[in-house]
Amino acid sequence: MESAMAHSRQVGKAPRQQRGIGLIEVLIAMFVLAFGVLALSKMQGEFFGESAASKARSEALAIAQGRLEDMRNYMHEADTLAEFNALYPAAAGLNQATINGVNASFSRSENISAAAGDDIRRVEVEVQWQDQAGETQSVSLNTEISFVPPGAPGALAAVKDEFKIRAPTGRAELGKGRVPEGASTTSNGDGTAMYLINGDRNLVLGDKIVLTLRDACNSATGSCTDFVEIHGKVYVDLSTQRNLPPEDVYVHASDAAFCSRYYIDSQGNSVAIDANSNLSGNPDLLTDKGDYAVFNYTCYLGGGWHGNIGLLLPGGLGQGDKICQGDPASTNGWEEPVIAARRAYRGMLYQKDSFDEPITDGEGDIIYSSYGIADGVVLPDPDSGDHTHDFVISSMSTAKTEGSHCITEGIMIRADANIGGVDGDLFRGNPDDFVCLNDGNLDTYNTDIHGHYSTCPYDPTDPPVERHIISGVVEVALNIFSGFDSSILDSVVVDTSDGPGNCRLGGFSDQGDTYTASYQCDGYDWGSGWTGNIFVTATDNEDKLSCTPNPQGYEGIGADTAGKNFDCSPGRFAVIFGQVDTINFRKVLSKVQISAGSCRLNVDGLSYICISDAYNPDWDGTVTFTAADGVICPATGTGSSGSLVLDSSGVATATGITSKNQLNINIRNSLKQCP
Repeated sequence: MESAMAHSRQVGKAPRQQRGIGLIEVLIAMFVLAFGVLALSKMQGEFFGESAASKARSEALAIAQGRLEDMRNYMHEADTLAEFNALYPAAAGLNQATINGVNASFSRSENISAAAGDDIRRVEVEVQWQDQAGETQSVSLNTEISFVPPGAPGALAAVKDEFKIRAPTGRAELGKGRVPEGASTTSNGDGTAMYLINGDRNLVLGDKIVLTLRDACNSATGSCTDFVEIHGKVYVDLSTQRNLPPEDVYVHASDAAFCSRYYIDSQGNSVAIDANSNLSGNPDLLTDKGDYAVFNYTCYLGGGWHGNIGLLLPGGLGQGDKICQGDPASTNGWEEPVIAARRAYRGMLYQKDSFDEPITDGEGDIIYSSYGIADGVVLPDPDSGDHTHDFVISSMSTAKTEGSHCITEGIMIRADANIGGVDGDLFRGNPDDFVCLNDGNLDTYNTDIHGHYSTCPYDPTDPPVERHIISGVVEVALNIFSGFDSSILDSVVVDTSDGPGNCRLGGFSDQGDTYTASYQCDGYDWGSGWTGNIFVTATDNEDKLSCTPNPQGYEGIGADTAGKNFDCSPGRFAVIFGQVDTINFRKVLSKVQISAGSCRLNVDGLSYICISDAYNPDWDGTVTFTAADGVICPATGTGSSGSLVLDSSGVATATGITSKNQLNINIRNSLKQCP
């Protein structure tokens, strides 16, 4: 028994010893783990610290670049060198400002010094911030601004570019002297004329030479280089700016340029406008119903120019003076109206590396430089049918700064802007406040050093803080439709709501029962993430291919995002689309729904498009329209087959329709007012 008890005690000791050894092992393991976690935390902290520092630096560079752009584009009224020196005094620490950014709080200041004489100023913009360690960081950018005496009704500013990119002034010079009496000139039909002498092309106003292209004519070939011309119209909204005389509205172009103003009288003759014109109430300037006063302008520039064209009003632009640009009738978000006093014209080049690839910064973003326009370009191209570059002057409350107010306040959709029953159609195709020169209008450059895309990724006068890449796959399933024509794939494009050219779609590969292609889209972040849509379009084949979800919406994207795919199906699809005709800018569409398929309503509620699910041999269904106010008038759609009838309840019934059908919507105060 003692032996048994002793054995029992021995047996009982072993587990206690084992438990002690296990505890020590656990403590050691915990120590090692804690050490590893601390090391990992430190590494992770350093990683995120470096990422935050990089983002703050990118944002600071964008702030500095934006300020330099503002100063370069500043259309001042320095008529003398003394006024120029007063505008740009040589001093340090000027115009200090605090900017609460996304990644830090930034302090911006300017240092201005004289460079090579009183007529040139070297401007340095410095931006500082504190990093996560509390240490002060900074970046700085600089340029030179030179004084050019103005010789046209515009404010002029010239900048010397320090890189391998030509200065924005272009090859035109401000004119000097007068045309000799009896000399031969050729009228331009806008109050100006051309005068050629000694190989120079001169723009003449009266007998004064206002702009010159040196050595524009080649005696050996007999050919002459022309000025660049940019044409447009200025509309004065008489409902809000009735007391603004048209002759008091000046069109200005930055740098060496001249802008003429003229109107067409009842006899079809062009009549120049000057400060002594008395045009108030002139019927030749009024649109049909008297909603607008309108005159034409032409800005003459030299090749290589890139800058701004804008408006000046007597006494300057007040806070209530709002100038509308853009297209109020477009279904594309990037073409919608904006409120801005000037329109920027830029090309965008990137510098190549040794592999002919674009050079990028530390964040992997392409580094772009602004670039100018080619010799003799005329915008809009007279053979293209493109819209002229128009401005609409109105008056609104100070708080109304969004371009949507150009529609909601009725500015761009007056009765005179309704052409053929479409509100705002007078301004259809009118560009907004940025015109990209990349598509066929760029000046020549060294292709061994630089390259360009056919579109501009963003407006370089307002550079973003970051770029985020949204990627995914477009997949076209074939097993549901045996008669698929693979050439439809050639019409597929992917775009963002920021505009065309921001997405890259690879070639479709045949996977047997599907075709697949990868896409990447750039979402540019101005400080609060990227918000917008990505959508797939089969251009001119919308009734043969349908994709879901389409569009894909994003809000506040702050990093690269992958895995957002589109599932597409070929087949037969009914496409129902149209514009909205309304007598009140608040009476627009608020919702459009289709019984089977998907709809997209433009943000202004003035246009829509719906695509049905696949049908065979034709499609029956309904489209329901909801108005924000007022009543929807009965109407009949136009299509190649079947019928599409809209009743007063806002429901359109489709019977046996195919392909594309247009159904315009009329919204009135009551059914009695319906056409």
